[in-house]
Amino acid sequence: MGQAVSSEEIERYSSKLKPVDFRTWEVYDYEGVSLCLDNLPSTLQDLKTLEIRQDDVFVVTYSKAGTTWTQEMLSCILHDGDLETVNKMHTMRRVPFLEMNFGGTVHSDCPRPHKIIGNMPRSSPRLIKSHLPGQLLPPRVWEKKVKIVYVIRNPKDLATSYFHHMQLTNPHLDIQWDDFFEKFNSGKIAYGKWWDHFLYFWERRNEDHICFLRFEDIKKDPRGTVKKLSEFLGKSFPDDVIDAITAHCSFANMKKNPMTNPDSLLEMVMGKQEGRSFMRKGVVGDSKTHLSESQAAAIDAVCKEKLAPAGLTFD
Repeated sequence: MGQAVSSEEIERYSSKLKPVDFRTWEVYDYEGVSLCLDNLPSTLQDLKTLEIRQDDVFVVTYSKAGTTWTQEMLSCILHDGDLETVNKMHTMRRVPFLEMNFGGTVHSDCPRPHKIIGNMPRSSPRLIKSHLPGQLLPPRVWEKKVKIVYVIRNPKDLATSYFHHMQLTNPHLDIQWDDFFEKFNSGKIAYGKWWDHFLYFWERRNEDHICFLRFEDIKKDPRGTVKKLSEFLGKSFPDDVIDAITAHCSFANMKKNPMTNPDSLLEMVMGKQEGRSFMRKGVVGDSKTHLSESQAAAIDAVCKEKLAPAGLTFD
């Protein structure tokens, strides 16, 4: 799998990246799924033979469904609530992004997270993040039935958050809402059709190795979510540890913590963008300020046609 990449090497690589090197808006077709150009085909091929450990934990979502929030909860739990240790390394370094090769179409020395993963210590479970649809995850994830935490979010709020994320990570492009929405609701955007992504895991939600969560439920009961995730990972903590993890993972605390807010890393490449943040609002219902009546109806129509027959609905 190659040699492990040090933090210094990642810093050095990041320092030469320019915003135009990111290719998250443009997509290509990979085995029937739209992926961004920074999901290199060579990486996707490597994943087919990636060695998976039995104690690996995956956090999988469609983009902007609550990934960073959930991965931080999981990281704290896997560190047994040792927040001092957690805060010594940025969440994006603690939890490698399986398939992403930022700038990889431009720079041949782009660090490959899937190769870094192969060199992570065996002394503790690896926590790995992915936005890939289930069928593109490494096959051994399914063969070994490793633990997967999957999070869905109301697609209207998902679209709103994803749009702002695309603007943040592509400041050199003039991405307009209507153009974005058309791509989002046709599945011609990075990670493809959100409804197919949801359904793959919804249909497997009762498997013992899958913990299926809704963003809205996490927001409503974050402490209960920390307890649920702890139990899923076979951990039991006293109330004060649960409380500490819950407080650490509140949106307000994560937003102001440079070890949990990806802004501190993005700004190395993108610079400071006034009014924009990776951790923007973290609320339920923000889509009401963005979607037109026809756009809201278009998402409702997809939900009715694609999701409702399987029993998956949204308030």
